[in-house]
Amino acid sequence: MGCAQGKDLDVFVHCNRTELDALLCYLAQYGRLDYGPYGSPRFYPEGMDEYYADIIPFYNFIVSEKPVTDIYTLLSNFDFTANALGYNLKTGDFYDPVGGTEDIRNKILRAVRLDFPEKPVSPSVPLSAVSVFWFRLLHYQHKLDFHFDGQTERWVLDNSWRYSKDIAAFEKYFFKPMLSPHMSRLLKIGR
Repeated sequence: MGCAQGKDLDVFVHCNRTELDALLCYLAQYGRLDYGPYGSPRFYPEGMDEYYADIIPFYNFIVSEKPVTDIYTLLSNFDFTANALGYNLKTGDFYDPVGGTEDIRNKILRAVRLDFPEKPVSPSVPLSAVSVFWFRLLHYQHKLDFHFDGQTERWVLDNSWRYSKDIAAFEKYFFKPMLSPHMSRLLKIGR
């Protein structure tokens, strides 16, 4: 945390509910706890309210029928390759199971998978996980100045209907997405 360009860190923990509760009790001594839009605990270090860490237990990361049991399965279920990188704080091991480092070097935004189930993000957010994924792809493509790979761009264009249907809810629960002028033209969105 404290990275000049980022304000959050996703911390995945392989634990049970009792171990998670103990971790949250410990963290509460050093900052504030809240819950993010996906329903995971969010830790704000004391005196650093602009930075936070989402604490996500493996058992709570449900994005496919196959349960997440290890870091490789976890990262292979992320949204885009440049985001599917991991670092083990205990061992110092770096994980890149889907080629995210190479895509970053080549400034390519590539979806890890395009078969996410059309289910709600969480009980409190009336948006499908697929729509959130769609908006995130557009936002990060512009923000990072990356280019979509062909398959991801076709999927984004095929799902353009999500913009008018879900933009208000996405902005309410997440953030106002930025779109590149090129993608705005392709999607016929006047922003």
